[in-house]
Amino acid sequence: MMILTACTSSNPDAVSTPTAMSIPTVLAYPGAYPLPPPPTANSNDPYPLPSYRDLPEGPRFTIDQPVRLSSGRITGSGPAGVPIRIVNITRGAIDIATTTIGADGTFNAPLVDTFVGDRVAIMLGDLTGTSFDRNQFLRGPGYEDWPLIGILFASAIVEE
Repeated sequence: MMILTACTSSNPDAVSTPTAMSIPTVLAYPGAYPLPPPPTANSNDPYPLPSYRDLPEGPRFTIDQPVRLSSGRITGSGPAGVPIRIVNITRGAIDIATTTIGADGTFNAPLVDTFVGDRVAIMLGDLTGTSFDRNQFLRGPGYEDWPLIGILFASAIVEE
């Protein structure tokens, strides 16, 4: 068994005063503050990233409104030949339908797995095998970037 004891002053009311040896010395870290300015980018650096405003304007997509649950269909428009996904973002962006916008610039898809009050939206579909590039669809009229979901091109609330 081990017993630890501590030494105390013989005068418990005495107040100790700091001495030069008991005050910690603060060493300055060279260059810690103020912070140096950020490095400037040269033409070969990938950063800074282009501003959102520097991205090309994408095409317009629309959903015909009102979206009625009783019709069982969702219709709208966009650029011809673009594959799209119709998703229910109220239910975690689950797919309702996948289709390709027709040559006339319109689409017509079934409206399933939705309820009155759900928000449905258009998202970009699989571009494999098409002449389209995802970079053409990064910004545009009506585009919304939803965290954990992605870019929505148009959205609407489902009515009765």
